[in-house]
Amino acid sequence: MEIMLVIQKAKITPFTTKSDFAREFANPIALAACEGFISTKLNDDTYTNRWMVTQDGLAWFEGAVNVLSD
Repeated sequence: MEIMLVIQKAKITPFTTKSDFAREFANPIALAACEGFISTKLNDDTYTNRWMVTQDGLAWFEGAVNVLSD
């Protein structure tokens, strides 16, 4: 459930890498980043200090919502 919260937060309001949210949810953020669900990569050459949801993250989130709603 925490991973879903992280992905939803990154989708609605991308959060900074040093925000209070990032500190509080450091472990699920690390897991989501390792799985490619969130990233700080804007394009091939640019990285930011904000976690943003990826296409894989959106797909995973949608699948999780479908499973949980059944």
